[in-house]
Parts: sequence; C-alpha cells; structure tokens
Amino acid sequence: MSILLNVLNRDKTSEEIEQAFRDYHAYLKSMRSFLPPSAHEFASASWHYDYTDHRCPHDSWVETLLIREPSSGDRHEAREIEIAIRLLGAFHDGYLELSYPGVRSYSTSVLAGTSKIGHGEWLVDEVRLSDNNLVLHEILFSNGSRWIIESRDIQFRWVHV
Repeated sequence: MSILLNVLNRDKTSEEIEQAFRDYHAYLKSMRSFLPPSAHEFASASWHYDYTDHRCPHDSWVETLLIREPSSGDRHEAREIEIAIRLLGAFHDGYLELSYPGVRSYSTSVLAGTSKIGHGEWLVDEVRLSDNNLVLHEILFSNGSRWIIESRDIQFRWVHV
C-alpha cells in the first residue's frame, strides 16, 4: 500500500505530508534487510527527496523508456524482461539512469484527454517490497501518468553533462 502517493494525491496539510515522509523513511529503514542493497540505497538516499540536489528525480523529464526481453538457451526460450529509464534532471545538467533487472510486472499509464504532451515532470516516487518479495517502484508524473514496476532490483546512475 502506498504511503506517499496516497497522501500527495489529496489536499493535505504540510504536517500530514511531513508525517507521510517520516512514515515512508521509517518503512524504508524497516525494509533494509528485505530490499536489495542498490534499491534500498536509491530509495533512502539523502538526495532522493532533496529538491536542491541535482540527482533528485523530482521535476525530471522522461528522455527514454526502454523495455527489453533478452533471451538465452538453444531456442532463446529463457527470457527475462529488463526496463531502462533515462531522465533529464530538473536542472538540465545531467541524466538520471534507472535500470530494472528481472522485471516481473509493469504498467505505464498516460492520462487520457489531457492537453499536455508527454508524461510531465516526475512528481514523486515510492519504493516498496511487493507481495512477491520483489522491489515495487511506483512513480507519479505531473500530468497524472503513473508507472508501476515490479523487479528484482533497481540500479541508479547519475551522469553529469
């Protein structure tokens, strides 16, 4: 169940929003031994929700979303889904690159009927442990688009330009 996204989607006081962030950070701390180290490091990084840090995904823009299905085996029958995302950072001085190996499920939605083109700015995201004991990454964009990716891990890289 979402902690941050449910609160931020409604009219809430600043105290309620601050409490949601405290609850989310407490949740991440409790999940440290259950999440892969790189996913936990990304989710709990001090810069992740620091809007003055250039690595913070807030207000970044989608450059690419790549979904691959590499295969192996004699008949290429062994398959796995991988997702890679490249975002232009909010300060336009670098790229945030996220990769998701071992994707079990994903959904992407773009709000129909909007006059805005694209996904909009990355508003907020949340990393949780899924019911399948995998990493669940939920992302909300400014035009109402929402992505949910369930994978084995999340790997993050910052590329300064």
